[in-house]
Amino acid sequence: MFDQAAILYLNALFIVLMLAPIPYVWRTSKKYQNVLKWIFFTFNGIGIALNCIDIIYYRFTLRRTTSSVFQEFSNENNITSLGFQFVLDYWYVLIVFVGLIMLMVKLYNLVKIRKSENVRNNRLVFYTKAAIIFLTVIPFTVAGIRGDFKHSTRPITISNAGKFVNRPDEIYLVLNTPFCFIRTFNDGIIQPVHYFSNEEMEKIYSPIHYPENPNAVMNKKNVVLIVLESFGKEAVGFYNKDLDGGTYQGFTPFLDSLASVSKVYWNSFANGRKSIDALPSSIASIPSMINPFVLTTYVNDSIQSLGHLLAKEGYQNSFFHGAPNGSMGFLEFMRLMGINDYYGKNEFNNDAEYDGFWGIWDEPFMQFFADHLNRFKEPFFSTFFSVSSHHPFQVPKQYEGKFKKGPLPVLECISYTDMALRKFFDKVSKSEWFKNTIFVITADHATISYHKEYQSAWGDSAIPILLYSPGDTTLRGIDQGLIQQADIMPTVLGYLHYNKPFLAFGENVLDRKDKGFAFHYSGGYQWFEGDYLLFFDGEKTSGLFNYQKDRLLKNDLTKQEPQRLLQMENKLKAFIQQYSNRLIENRMTAASK
Repeated sequence: MFDQAAILYLNALFIVLMLAPIPYVWRTSKKYQNVLKWIFFTFNGIGIALNCIDIIYYRFTLRRTTSSVFQEFSNENNITSLGFQFVLDYWYVLIVFVGLIMLMVKLYNLVKIRKSENVRNNRLVFYTKAAIIFLTVIPFTVAGIRGDFKHSTRPITISNAGKFVNRPDEIYLVLNTPFCFIRTFNDGIIQPVHYFSNEEMEKIYSPIHYPENPNAVMNKKNVVLIVLESFGKEAVGFYNKDLDGGTYQGFTPFLDSLASVSKVYWNSFANGRKSIDALPSSIASIPSMINPFVLTTYVNDSIQSLGHLLAKEGYQNSFFHGAPNGSMGFLEFMRLMGINDYYGKNEFNNDAEYDGFWGIWDEPFMQFFADHLNRFKEPFFSTFFSVSSHHPFQVPKQYEGKFKKGPLPVLECISYTDMALRKFFDKVSKSEWFKNTIFVITADHATISYHKEYQSAWGDSAIPILLYSPGDTTLRGIDQGLIQQADIMPTVLGYLHYNKPFLAFGENVLDRKDKGFAFHYSGGYQWFEGDYLLFFDGEKTSGLFNYQKDRLLKNDLTKQEPQRLLQMENKLKAFIQQYSNRLIENRMTAASK
């Protein structure tokens, strides 16, 4: 169904021009046929190229590429070099692409246009036949694009794939990339949701957080958020002592040591699969759904981020990202987050440390970060986003061969960034402000995995999240509960005894009675609650699993646990309704109930 629609989308112009009842002499002329040929080659070549790109890109995002990719990379000035490196690293995909193009051209040229003097001289017969064929084929083309002939059917879209899979996370396997690309043009509009009345919804779930003691004196500790590129939980040995028969050590020795003196929630998850999903989730407690929040039409809604709230309490806010200024749209987005002090490649001002692709190597840029923290006036809130553990998976020349290589090329880069993190802490630990600080260390998203335990819906979103406060020995130990990126903002505010209401789609993990919840969207809704994972396609539940006991998600509990299913589904529905309707109505602050 979706391949058919994609083919017809790509070839709609070709079909119309091929079958339109135009004069016979024009139709059979060499010039006209050449125009048709190049239209066919161009549009189908684009379709083949998109599918070929996703042979690789899908491994990292676990989603088909959509038109949002233009916005995601619109601020990058290294597209040419990245594209060239992509071709070098994945040369076999280029061979597949060229081979398919050559096959398409060969097959097209086997079709010969034959002229007939009888048809040419009998215009009435020709135009009658042409009109009948045109009027017959066009409705079938439209029906193929829409999905069927029913008048009530809207053109099928990505969500229609849900009825052909067992779980929403399998949706993108049913689809093809050209279809997803075409169907997401101008698709930043969220539809209102009405699972419950407003009164029922508020009783089930509300994102408004009220302070337990409005008269409490705020503890104005410094806040440092460190977001590590592609640090999937699988790479961190601390979490995985059971892997490989108990012999697994991981690739992050420093992060392992830091976890031993931090507060760790054992089940920790990202709210998205892309870098641009991570910052809204972590800084503003706004996760992404079908589209990344920063790429929707609602990004300019009034929001209450850590930047906004802490600035009003006298905090100096800053953001550090070693990429060229504006990369990933972070410069503009930080301003929307109430963070005006931006430090990037421009401020570093030393291209000798530039990796040639993404930005300044993590080690020197983390030292640059440390130097600035040492100069900031307290209290401050600062975020660091690393860049080095990224394709094309290289380390600085002086470190080649210094780190353990694993089965995935990203793991060597992760070890390099882990070393850079150790040197950063070595430096700042000597500073006066160090013990008066809470550090939150997390990842932007997970990445490709190689253990079967992580090749599942829960493993695809599993990342480390550590809460570390060197001057507070009470913030230690392992909790078997959940934490997600969206919990970072309310947890930090709770830790600081922030005494005003705010809106957040996460919760303060330091002050709750249950194991918590986490939300993730990947082709469909995924809802973690306690030990269970629920799959929901927007209309019905398609799977319920105990991901703690059943890490490979083989035992569906939808029939065995009806009460738990209903409770989890209702909370997820209320969550979706609160999120969607508040975005649409610009009610993303505690003042707008």
